Amino acid sequence: MKHKILKSLLALAATASVVSCEETLDINKDPRYPAEAATPMLFASGVTWSSSRLGRDGQLVGEIWSQHYTQNNAANQYKDIDSYNLANNNTYPTNIWASMYYGALPDFKIATAQAEANGEWNYWLAAKVMTAFDFHLLVSFFEKIPFTEALKGEEALAPKYDEGKVVDAGIVALLDEAIAKKDEAAAIASMGSNDFVFGGDIGSWVKFAKTLKLKIYLRDFDANKSAIDALLAEGDLLTTKDAAMRGFIDATNSSNPLYEADRRALNTSANLRASATLVAFLTAHSDPRVAAFFEPVSKNADSTDAAPNTYRGLDQGAADAFSQAMFQTPAHSRARLAATDPVYFMSGSDSYFLQAEAYVRLVNTAKAKESYDAGVTAAFARWGYEAQAATFTGTGGAYELPTGTDDMLKAILTQKWVSTTRCNSWDAFFDICRTGIPALGAETVNDKDSPRNANTGYVAGTLTPSIYSVLPVGDFPRRFLFTKSSSDYNPNAPEVLPIAQKMWWHKQ
Repeated sequence: MKHKILKSLLALAATASVVSCEETLDINKDPRYPAEAATPMLFASGVTWSSSRLGRDGQLVGEIWSQHYTQNNAANQYKDIDSYNLANNNTYPTNIWASMYYGALPDFKIATAQAEANGEWNYWLAAKVMTAFDFHLLVSFFEKIPFTEALKGEEALAPKYDEGKVVDAGIVALLDEAIAKKDEAAAIASMGSNDFVFGGDIGSWVKFAKTLKLKIYLRDFDANKSAIDALLAEGDLLTTKDAAMRGFIDATNSSNPLYEADRRALNTSANLRASATLVAFLTAHSDPRVAAFFEPVSKNADSTDAAPNTYRGLDQGAADAFSQAMFQTPAHSRARLAATDPVYFMSGSDSYFLQAEAYVRLVNTAKAKESYDAGVTAAFARWGYEAQAATFTGTGGAYELPTGTDDMLKAILTQKWVSTTRCNSWDAFFDICRTGIPALGAETVNDKDSPRNANTGYVAGTLTPSIYSVLPVGDFPRRFLFTKSSSDYNPNAPEVLPIAQKMWWHKQ
């Protein structure tokens, strides 16, 4: 039954959120849901909407902008993303905007109201946390969004756009409201299979809420230092359980959204290749997770140097780099995707790395190392390599936490960057903008198998310029452009800002 419900909800999300007409994409329209829709179904629908485009478009953009993946040089499906040319292709921002404002958030709003009226505090709490999370995604991608006047239907047909700081404060307030109801929520029978994220575990929903608060607070550490210290002292944060939508199966309209869109729906399954940026880092440190992220290259008739289990990345943005030399080398590794991959909202390893970063900034190096080691271990364990983690984090290990504030932060954020591959890559993009780690370098990888000359100036663990970027040299994407559906029909929509313009909490 659970799979049947999930399949129906995924099919709805897959079709409805790509409709481009102004009637369906206008967030100011009050959705007409049937009055008899039960709270469990509304909540499940909201979670499905939340994962549908985040797990597809958000994940795809995140993987490419974080330089985990790049567009295959023999195709061009995602070339606009790789070249940062979303002014030419606003599909991905529009899909995420629509899935949240047209699908997920209205579902959660109605579910919350019904749950409050019926005393269903378990659904009320979970829907409130997911509402906060979805607004967090929107404000992180767009910075200014409708928040205080959003979802009011005819009461606010042209909702104002709130500044990012205002939205962040509102999100924290939503999370605090949810956390305050934890006892009432826990006293009610479990949501069970209607909860695709935690299976009805209210304690995990509270941990998710508190961890999301920590993440938001770290965007302005100095202003939130006391609040961060208090959260860490409570210790009630995500650990072994990931906040992730599971239950996908290998069947049409029931699979992981990115797998469904990239591997099942397209006329080629070879679009997404390993970025040379990430492969260079993983191979430099003999990291076994390379096998979980990418497929090994195969030897072809014209090549003799591709040993078994060799992983080769393509230079970022090299989709147009056609040459005879390119095709005489072994193929570049394809990104691994699976139909049953979860859609992650936040992982246990994320939580540990956030804690490690906070402890470094609070000058508690012992707790920073404890959290960092736990984060690396959790990230390795996700792919079955938990037993090897201690070798990497121990004394003399490739990922041993160094000393010194800057070096510690670099190690923590670099490991978080790696851990989001095939997980929640969009969050790596947020961190890159927030912290400048990994740093944006000036050189491409250009290893010995590249059709261009070998580049000895590249430093593993730094980002490379996308070869066919439409941005000026040194610029990097930092936001989504406001969607046309909003700009055209809401007179309060702000002017579209350049894709490279920093948000208030950005460093890089």
